[in-house]
Amino acid sequence: MLDGDVALITGAARALGRSHALAFAREGADLILLDRCAPDDGPYPMAGRRDLEETAEACRRLGSRVLTGVADVRHQADVDKVVDAGLDAFGRIDVLLNNAGVLGPGGVRVHELSEEQWQLALDVNLSGTWRTCRAVLPHMVERGGGRIVNTASTGGRVAFERYANYVASKHGVIGLTKSIALEYGRHGIRANAVCPTTVADDAALGTRSTRAVAASMGAELPDYERTSAALHPIGRLVTAAEVSAACLWLAGDRSGGVTGTELLVDGGFTAH
Repeated sequence: MLDGDVALITGAARALGRSHALAFAREGADLILLDRCAPDDGPYPMAGRRDLEETAEACRRLGSRVLTGVADVRHQADVDKVVDAGLDAFGRIDVLLNNAGVLGPGGVRVHELSEEQWQLALDVNLSGTWRTCRAVLPHMVERGGGRIVNTASTGGRVAFERYANYVASKHGVIGLTKSIALEYGRHGIRANAVCPTTVADDAALGTRSTRAVAASMGAELPDYERTSAALHPIGRLVTAAEVSAACLWLAGDRSGGVTGTELLVDGGFTAH
């Protein structure tokens, strides 16, 4: 589906980012994989440089050419440096998949959030998505086309308690995505968002966020996953591979008539 394309994936070291990278590699894409690689600086243990390189090597074994870059999406200069390196290496960027994000800090009511906690979620999830789009869009305009897939959430469509910073940031991602679709459609650029629900923990992908939510609720992971699964009409949580498949479809030519929308991968959670 992506044979010959070059895709930039943020937050690519592990979890959904690793799943997306592997899915894109299997479909023939060359990859620019970006991650912050700061394992000890976040609301829960984050990915490190080894995680990023493990993802890159797995993609290379699938036949992809891979460039890795360490960057914090909260800093435009970091993002620009990786984008420039990718353009130097591959000559183009056909797909941008904004996956970098944080779930939290949360577990508290709105008035109990600190300024720092509020800003972290907004700066990574929303402004970080904007910064990466800002870096890549001029190149896509010059080339006359491109596809952008931004990661929102069911929290971008509905609200849930004790994560107002996250919910606000993901609602913003959907609004940003729609604006990009309107402004850049005339240049052959499509922009869509994917909205996953809670994703089942997967040790092979090094996931951490679901465990962090469980801990914030004072629950063990199996208990939290069981309780959450009961809220989904399909009776289970979605998998990382199912979210990656949605991103792959939005990034490919088969979704050529789709822009400015959000694709829910939520097991029916928001159908209530």
